[in-house]
Amino acid sequence: MNEEQQRSQSKRRRFYDEEFKRNAVELLERGERSAVQLSRELGISDCSLGKWKRKYGQQARAGLKGSEAEQSRMMELERELAVVTRQRDI
Repeated sequence: MNEEQQRSQSKRRRFYDEEFKRNAVELLERGERSAVQLSRELGISDCSLGKWKRKYGQQARAGLKGSEAEQSRMMELERELAVVTRQRDI
């Protein structure tokens, strides 16, 4: 194998499923290892682990719950506005 083929194989992009990413974030959030140490153990870059933490971590899940509550409130207000608009038009 020549040098160019070796480089292309080592730089081949790897894909990880969502379960792997969530498990990696869970391990990170336990706080038993640093992000750098965990990324080395898992064979991933620490940048990838950071991106996964932003996407799947506790803060991301908390933000999602907040947006669901906001969405519910928005629907409630839209229904109330429709009722008031109908009353005004009578």
